[in-house]
Amino acid sequence: MQLIHKLGILLAILLSALIGTAQGKSDKLYDMYSGKDGVFTLSFNSSFLKPLEVFVDDDTKEVIMKMKKVRMLFYNEHKGTQNAFDVYERFTSELKGDKYFEIDPEEIDCKNGSIKVESDENLLLIGHGTKNEMDEFHILVNDDNNTMLFSFFGEITINNFKELGRFSKISRKNMVY
Repeated sequence: MQLIHKLGILLAILLSALIGTAQGKSDKLYDMYSGKDGVFTLSFNSSFLKPLEVFVDDDTKEVIMKMKKVRMLFYNEHKGTQNAFDVYERFTSELKGDKYFEIDPEEIDCKNGSIKVESDENLLLIGHGTKNEMDEFHILVNDDNNTMLFSFFGEITINNFKELGRFSKISRKNMVY
């Protein structure tokens, strides 16, 4: 009986080690900052996105359905203990190497929509994997006293984000204020 107990403990330790290593750098960032002063996080999975199908065209629907998870982190230095730019720099340094790569915002540009950067903003687009087969796509923005990290998880390509840029432009035109 004692042998079974020891094997059970060993199996539990091995499983927890495997689960811990399966977590990506970006997930660790979210976990590290979640619950801290000045931080607001939001996360939802594909089941939350499914109802959006009725509001979009078929091309956009295809892109949205590739998303398995979306996470957002907003940091406000007035409510937190760190400088917002320091948080931005920490995120930037953590999301380097290990198949992470920077994406030029011009690559997301499409004729109907694009990512525009104001002169006082720091914007970084980061992918994980390759440009044609990303499993993570991150948008990191620092603007004055705030740092924002938007993360998309799934089978994503640069062309998928061009399609979402087009949808964003169309939806802004159709909104009534």
